[in-house]
Amino acid sequence: MSADHVHFSSTAEAAERESFSVMARPRARRPRRGDYGWLWFVLAVLALIVLGLAGGAAYIYQSYQGRIYPNISIQGIAVGEMTPDQAEAALRARYAAFLRQPLVITYGDRQWTPTLDDVGMTFDFRGAVDMAYNAGRGDGLLDDAREIAAIWQHGLDVPLHVSYDETRAQAYLAQLAREIERAPADAQVRLDGEQVAVVGSVIGRQVLVDATLAQMSQQLKDFVPATIPLQTRELPPRLDDVAVTAARSRIETILQGPLSLRVGKNEYEWTINELADLIIIERIPANQGDEIVVTLDRSAIEQRIRQIADETEKPGTRPRVAWNNGNLTITKPGKPGLRLDEARARDMVLAALNGRDRTLELPMVATSPPITEANLHQLGIRELVSIGKSDFTGSAAYRVHNIGVGMQLLNGLLIAPGEEFSFNKNIGQINAANGFVEGAAIIQNRTQQEFGGGICQDSTTLFRAAFWAGLPITERWGHSFYISWYDKYALGPRGNGPGLDATIFTGGPDLKFVNDTGAWLLIQAWSDPKTGVAQIELYGTKPNRTVDLTHKVYDHTPAPTDPVFVADPKVPQGTIKHTDKARGGMTIDVYRLVVENGVPRPPELFRTRFRPWPNIYTLHPADIGPDGKPRIAFPADAQPAQPAPPPAEQPTEPPPPPGVEPQPDQTTGEQLPPNG
Repeated sequence: MSADHVHFSSTAEAAERESFSVMARPRARRPRRGDYGWLWFVLAVLALIVLGLAGGAAYIYQSYQGRIYPNISIQGIAVGEMTPDQAEAALRARYAAFLRQPLVITYGDRQWTPTLDDVGMTFDFRGAVDMAYNAGRGDGLLDDAREIAAIWQHGLDVPLHVSYDETRAQAYLAQLAREIERAPADAQVRLDGEQVAVVGSVIGRQVLVDATLAQMSQQLKDFVPATIPLQTRELPPRLDDVAVTAARSRIETILQGPLSLRVGKNEYEWTINELADLIIIERIPANQGDEIVVTLDRSAIEQRIRQIADETEKPGTRPRVAWNNGNLTITKPGKPGLRLDEARARDMVLAALNGRDRTLELPMVATSPPITEANLHQLGIRELVSIGKSDFTGSAAYRVHNIGVGMQLLNGLLIAPGEEFSFNKNIGQINAANGFVEGAAIIQNRTQQEFGGGICQDSTTLFRAAFWAGLPITERWGHSFYISWYDKYALGPRGNGPGLDATIFTGGPDLKFVNDTGAWLLIQAWSDPKTGVAQIELYGTKPNRTVDLTHKVYDHTPAPTDPVFVADPKVPQGTIKHTDKARGGMTIDVYRLVVENGVPRPPELFRTRFRPWPNIYTLHPADIGPDGKPRIAFPADAQPAQPAPPPAEQPTEPPPPPGVEPQPDQTTGEQLPPNG
């Protein structure tokens, strides 16, 4: 059946309606007139014809009452001599298959069967039947007779009107699209701790509604059941599996194992979890699809390497400097140091994380000494800050020697702003290799030779310099027993007195203070055996502060009356030597009073407790009995045969924080090796 014989109208194309039918009121063609010679004869004949037609028309009207005239068809289907109902039934029968299932839409193994109503198509069967029935009727006797004659001679084919609402068909396809379409999903890659998680991409699907609609409309015009495919297209994701797979491979290379780093004797391991923290996953937009770029956090790597460099650095040594009346002079240059080559180390780490070698020996490079002639005069060392002074008149030769060695080790040292200075750390080992000599000392009731006797003269002198500079004292220990020569110069401008001494012992009690002046400090230390004076000067930038003290001595305790006898094989048999005089005990409280920028600080308490000390005599071992008493006569006026060595210097408890009442003395009677 051709659509050329159908009146097919679409509401979507209302402006250009198509018509494939004959006229809505088709009429039979009139016969051609002949060429008559006699006018009146013709008129007469015509009158007879008219009368005959009228009579024939009346006869036909009567004969086909309720039926369609013969020789009439609708859309090519003969409906002559049928009642209207029979004609409509015949039409519906002709298009029954199309009416029942006009279209099948398929996609893969799925299919949809829309009805005519779904696609917006309507057949006007009744209108076509009415037009067929009314042909040759209702236009007057002559016109009806003329039309019946034309139908009888030439026949009449009435068009079947079909309306098509394309917007409804489009809506139906849009509904199908919601079932079929899916959005594309990008592939994903992420790190869950040490694990690489990957999610595959999903290709999207879009229904081509307009293209499918055009094909549907074309098929519907034929009024024949048809099957059409649902036209679609794929929507690729912006990030596909290929890009994610490449990123995953890169991440797995980085996380294939921990990274071991060696710097000299130091070893470091970056765990897989730590390496995962260094990975940066970035998505980069591109015209042909996005990309995943996996990089390493260079800043974090550099920070970790810098930390290793700080931990493994062997700093260059500071020079020794002389005040030289304000014209600072380097007397002994500092030595270069060693530090990790951070740039090379970073590049080596980055290369290793992209390869298989997971053990690296990182290089070090030499560094310049921290202070040279170039920056010496930028340290803020411009004036005298404080002086510490002590007296060692009458000391034994070994003690005088060790005092001088200690002063030499301190002389020219530099203390950085904010640095905590440690006496023990800067003096080093107290042994022959460091220039010290042995001297006699009484340890646990025995006279022994020990190194370093006299070094406490140096620590005491430095303590006084720090005290009068107002520097925070973070560790200080007083001697356990009173030693008279430490009284001189102790109280500075307030004269002499006990309580401002400081004992030290290698590996144990130390003297520590902090440079809080905001500039560098220079130590100038010296001792004079002729005058018996030891002095330390601190040079730098003097803060706007004044230092004073209050001094109190109390809790005097008498010396023990029972002497102590010590065996010494070097003492000639039959001889008694008085090596140490008895002395009483006492407690001394010194409060340091500091005023800075006109504001007084809380008083700082430095408390020292001296315990009583007995007379000590040395004898040959053969001259001491089992009861520890001499076997030989003990003269009441026995005097020392040579200057007695001091008792081993033992610290008391460190000073309490400012404003805190100190606890009772917790020191024991056991003597430490002599350093004082």
